[in-house]
Parts: sequence; C-alpha cells; structure tokens
Amino acid sequence: MDELESGLRDLSAIRSMMERASKFLSLSGLSGVSAGLVALAGAWTANRAIQQSGAHIVLPGEHGGGEAWLEGFLIADAVSVLVIALACSTFFSVRMAKKKGHPLWGPTTTYMLAALMIPLAAGGAFCGLLLFHALYGLIPAVMLVFYGLALLNAGNFTFSEVRYLGMIDILLGLTAGFQPALGLILWAGGFGILHIVYGILLYAKYEK
Repeated sequence: MDELESGLRDLSAIRSMMERASKFLSLSGLSGVSAGLVALAGAWTANRAIQQSGAHIVLPGEHGGGEAWLEGFLIADAVSVLVIALACSTFFSVRMAKKKGHPLWGPTTTYMLAALMIPLAAGGAFCGLLLFHALYGLIPAVMLVFYGLALLNAGNFTFSEVRYLGMIDILLGLTAGFQPALGLILWAGGFGILHIVYGILLYAKYEK
C-alpha cells in the first residue's frame, strides 16, 4: 500500500513538472481583473467623447460632422488602454511568478507570446484598414474576433480557461459585426466585464 501511494505521489510530481515545463502558469487572475477595469474605463471615455462630438460613427461607413478630432482621440484612448492593461498584467504576472517560484521567461513563454501576438498583429492591421476606409462601426467587432482568436491560440500554452474566454469574445465580435450599434457595449462586455469575471475565477482557482 505504501509503495502504491509513493508511486502515485511520484506520478503526480512528474505530471506537475511536465505541466510547468509545457505551460505558462504565471498568468495571474488579478491581471484579468485589472485589464477589465482599464477596458471599462476606456469604453466609458470613448462613449463620452463620441457623445460630445456629435459624430455619427455607429454604422459602417457612416460619419458625420464634429469628428475631426475624434479619430485621433479614440486611437489614443485605445492605445492607452492597451499600454496600461499590459503594464498591469506584467506586474501581476511577475509577482505571481516570484510567489509560486515559476520561471517567468522560457521557451513556453516565447511560444505563448507568438501564439498571442500573430492574431493580434493581424487584427491591428485590419483595424487600420477599417480606419482608412472610415468603417468605424466594424472596429469593435474586429478587435473582439481577433483577440478571441489570439486567446484560443495562447490557451494551448497556459490555463485552459483562456480558450473559453477566447470563444466567448469571438461570439461577441460576430454579434457586434451584425449589430454595429451595439459595438461599444459588446466591446466593453468582452474586454471589460468578461476579463473581470475570468480574472476572479482564475484567482479563486489557482491563487487563493
């Protein structure tokens, strides 16, 4: 009996070592919560700017007066959200790696970042094309879909819950494509509320 228990412990230890070697396990749930809060703040700021400008950018291809400064403002808002969210995610991931004794950087981290960045780069380029053609109403949909695809890819190298988040973001993005008037609301739901919920669940499961 003792030998069986010892063998099971050894198998569990081996499995844990293999998981640490093949997956990035320093992704903190607090990263998701902080990114979600930042996204909600960015969505609120964007909505206020759109309302104050009097521009019509809800429907694809539709644009009205008062938006000469708005495009630049919204781009700056989106970049600010991205930079702050990445900074928060990096901070909490580094803190978790130190706490758990996991290596923060290694081959798995490289694979995960590559899986994440390729769809994100493609999505960013596509958003640039939409801006060029003044198809503002489709930008939230494209951002959600490509971000969801990035999470599906990255989920192969970190917690499996990330893949479910990606699937939901893709569905929200497709919905936003059919209903551009709801684009900003769905964007806030995908990047804001879902991140917060996902972060809380991840924190409760892996960090508490």
